[in-house]
Amino acid sequence: MKKSVLILCVNVLLVVCSCDNSHYFFRENVSVTNEIWAVQDKIPFRFTVSDTLKNYTVGFNIRYTNAYPKQNLYVFLHTVFPDGLRANDTLSIDLFSADGTPIGKGNRVIELQQSFSQVRFPMAGQYFMILEQAMRTDSLPGIVSMGLYIVEPENVPPYCGSSPQ
Repeated sequence: MKKSVLILCVNVLLVVCSCDNSHYFFRENVSVTNEIWAVQDKIPFRFTVSDTLKNYTVGFNIRYTNAYPKQNLYVFLHTVFPDGLRANDTLSIDLFSADGTPIGKGNRVIELQQSFSQVRFPMAGQYFMILEQAMRTDSLPGIVSMGLYIVEPENVPPYCGSSPQ
């Protein structure tokens, strides 16, 4: 028992120490209640941009289990700009390959870091990005957490729980 706890602690320490957050302009993960993402549960992120000349890579950090019933995950991404204008995107993220193998790393919980866009934020100020599950079902089991990350393209980190696609 003590050996198992020690091995677990060492593994957690290695993951935490190997994931250098200094590469990220913004990174936040939000846990999903009871690992079931309800359609009414929107996941908000807030960050401030000051440099409008830099390019950034934007992506998701998805933690999920084999209880997830589909091959992919559709999400709506709602962006609110500092001046109040809004933009909406619909994105599809593959979580399992065609043969049912999870994409990402992990055992019970699989983690996938998936970049989806390179952007230049058009104005300085506070931005809101809101994720909404778009799977045409009220309750989506198997989603542990959803995260958003933003990095400069040359700083896209190597595998840190998962690799950007």
